[in-house]
Amino acid sequence: MSAGISVWVPVITALAGIGGALGSQWLSHHFATARELRASEEKLARERYFIATELVFLLERFAQQCVLSATESGDYDDRGRIMLEHYLPEIDYSGVTGDWRSLPHALMYLISELPVLREEGRKSAGCAFENDTPFDGSDGIHELNSQSCRLGLRAIRISRELRRTCGMPDDGLSLHHWSAWRVLSAVRARIIDTDLRYGRSRRKTMDALKLLNSAGSDKQESVPS
Repeated sequence: MSAGISVWVPVITALAGIGGALGSQWLSHHFATARELRASEEKLARERYFIATELVFLLERFAQQCVLSATESGDYDDRGRIMLEHYLPEIDYSGVTGDWRSLPHALMYLISELPVLREEGRKSAGCAFENDTPFDGSDGIHELNSQSCRLGLRAIRISRELRRTCGMPDDGLSLHHWSAWRVLSAVRARIIDTDLRYGRSRRKTMDALKLLNSAGSDKQESVPS
């Protein structure tokens, strides 16, 4: 019996040594992988914070410039042509040096979309000005103010989402009555109210015209042939 046990002792010892070696290698691999993953996540966070720092202030400066065109009232020259001091501001990311791939995909899309929306807004306001008559640039001014509010508020929303994603401090664009968010929101509310009142007035006019046309048709039908 003792002879049988003595035969198995070296085998068990060898198996234990192999198991210990394999376990040690697995633990070493596990901790190395965890360190690499943590280092990769830290690198991504640093890169994201860097580009976000560039983008949030670029977006917020764009929004502050939108305040000027959102409150633009224009003036007229001697021939009745509208003259503007402020128009839709440009937004240019060419100076951004950070890694765009570090951003969440949804945010990257929204940021990249903003210049496209700005160009559409510019064209919309330009068409409205072209349709205005001398000494009456009201439609163009209305569209310029509306597009400026829409774009400026959108830029601030994107900037705030970037700040939340990267754990940055809150912005100060809502602190005062003259701050960008509050001014743009107030102008936007006024524009919406104007559009609603115009829509109701137009609807009443169309209803009145329909009644007149209906009355005229009834009168013609009642005239004997």
